[in-house]
Amino acid sequence: MSPSNHDDNIFFEEKDHAEEECCDSPKISQEDGFYVCLNCGSVYSRVLDDSPRRAFTQEEIQKRKSNERVYSPIGPRTIIRGSRDARGTLLSPKFKSKFNRLAKIHRSLTTSYERNLWIALPNLQRLQKRLAIPDIVAEDALRIYTQTVKKKLTMGRSIDTLLAASIFCALRVHGIPRTVEEITSVAQITKKKVIRSYRLIYTEILPNLNLKVKRFTADRYVDKFNDELHLSMKCRNIAVKLIEQANESGFNSAGKDPKGIAAAAIYIGSKMCNENRTQKEISKLAQVTEVTLRMRVKDLGRFVNMIK
Repeated sequence: MSPSNHDDNIFFEEKDHAEEECCDSPKISQEDGFYVCLNCGSVYSRVLDDSPRRAFTQEEIQKRKSNERVYSPIGPRTIIRGSRDARGTLLSPKFKSKFNRLAKIHRSLTTSYERNLWIALPNLQRLQKRLAIPDIVAEDALRIYTQTVKKKLTMGRSIDTLLAASIFCALRVHGIPRTVEEITSVAQITKKKVIRSYRLIYTEILPNLNLKVKRFTADRYVDKFNDELHLSMKCRNIAVKLIEQANESGFNSAGKDPKGIAAAAIYIGSKMCNENRTQKEISKLAQVTEVTLRMRVKDLGRFVNMIK
């Protein structure tokens, strides 16, 4: 006899034994998955559900999707964490499910403004963490973005694009030299879209917030490139002095990317300090081509006498 048949025989023997010991007027009911006599407490057998599994129809699936509500962590809401209430009392599964449902209803969205921020806030926190942006800059970026939402400038524009442009605006307001390429690479958005959104925010939002963008010159990028290339302070001072001498000698930087000028000054300074860095390494850091780097080196060489 197989073990399964032996277990079945034992089960039926227990069932027959329970029927013999049951009372004269049995009252059978389903309790916790068993057939139980309510008068004497005898357990007859387990309750087995043999009904086939039911699948949802396409109409029911579409109805559930259309009725699905989007919930937001913004504003006042009920927060239930774990399996205990505010007094520390253990919640039963029934009440835990009930209170979780109430919490969802309580924090349900009411306006498109909240829905937009519900999506934008986590993305802003992600970009802040990956770009290592200070909290004060992130707060201004959020303030700028909320104004774009209130003015309904999000129509036809993605949330991520406007967020990246708001971060770039906040960085320039605080005078932090971060390139737009750094932001676009992290946000995975094309540079063209971010620049368009930046121009829109610059003309429509910043004047209303009384914020002014600081213009970055080449010497502002020297410190950034010098730190990231792990060069000495002597190299940094030489690069700054090169840019100052070139400007005093009549070097026209109009129309030229300040990152390229800073990269050329850093390249020259590293050569003079015997802390050689390759053109490829510097151009990749400055987000310029090697051809542009060589052209800016020649431009600086025409106006300064420190290159030998």
